[in-house]
Amino acid sequence: MAIHNSTLKSKNTPLTLDELHLTEENRSRINQLIEEFTYIEALNNLNIPVDNKILLHGHTGCGKTATAHAIGIALNKKVITLNLSGFVSSRLGETGKNLSDIFKTAANDNAILFIDEFDFIGKIRDYDHKDSGEIKRLVNALIQLIDNLSDTSLLICATNHMDIIDTALLRRFQIKLEYQLPTKEALDIYYDGILSTFPKNISNIKRSYGVSFAEAKDIANQQIKAHVIQLEKQRKHLLFSYGSLKSKQVQLEHFGRELKGTGDSLSGYKLTDLEIKDTTVIKIDKTDILSIAIKSREETDNIEGFVFEITGEELVQTDRYGISNYKRVKETTDLGKEVWIYVAHNSY
Repeated sequence: MAIHNSTLKSKNTPLTLDELHLTEENRSRINQLIEEFTYIEALNNLNIPVDNKILLHGHTGCGKTATAHAIGIALNKKVITLNLSGFVSSRLGETGKNLSDIFKTAANDNAILFIDEFDFIGKIRDYDHKDSGEIKRLVNALIQLIDNLSDTSLLICATNHMDIIDTALLRRFQIKLEYQLPTKEALDIYYDGILSTFPKNISNIKRSYGVSFAEAKDIANQQIKAHVIQLEKQRKHLLFSYGSLKSKQVQLEHFGRELKGTGDSLSGYKLTDLEIKDTTVIKIDKTDILSIAIKSREETDNIEGFVFEITGEELVQTDRYGISNYKRVKETTDLGKEVWIYVAHNSY
């Protein structure tokens, strides 16, 4: 079943209400909801029902799902999330019972039941369909479950297409909050918040408007990642070479340029021969026997070589060129330079 519990560890930590970009009207209605549940006992003593059926509707990516989880944080309740499109069984006769079980679980756990893609019940409602009778029964079952929801339970539903939902279902919700695309001013504040966490040299992006907050976040992150990757490609690295890369011809074939290096040595390593079967490596190095560095037990062992300065992009090239028996590690040369060196996989 397409159901999960937001108390499980997640890659994305739920936002609080203060971290969401809500309109004043929506925030005011949500604050009222939270206060009603906070003082529910006093309201119950006077037989005043709380508003516990909320429909969040509007443009995708504007914070409906985030709002449901933020309400859960504010009320210290776990959120049971049900994605309706993934939940409705191909054997429709079972779906009503499954829905009933989920409502019972939420009630027993004193949890918030959050039904996402609530409009799916409207998308499948085709009364010329061969299963139209079952679909009508499913809609009726859902109406009954909502009607019988206990006062202490909280149901939150979200939809991008409120117009296709059965009006009988819509009438059950006491609170309907609309989520619209943010204004240019709101998006600028949102972009500023995202970019403030990154260094200035990667936070120069082209801003898009007429998009949701989720889309704006993707737009910003894509450009920031491109800047980071470009900087990494240009970043300088020191590579300790003890083998064929010391050859000018190999350098030209591998990097398209001649490298400039200085002599150095690395203690605590020794060289051993390795038979190569990769024809591409053999073609470049003109040999099927290469030397490979291994960690030595003798401190007096020492490897002579050269330290070359290469870019991050060239380092990635070298990784791809390296055969499966190699791995790249950081070491310090005898002259005190921090370098990358390719060693045998079993060196450590």
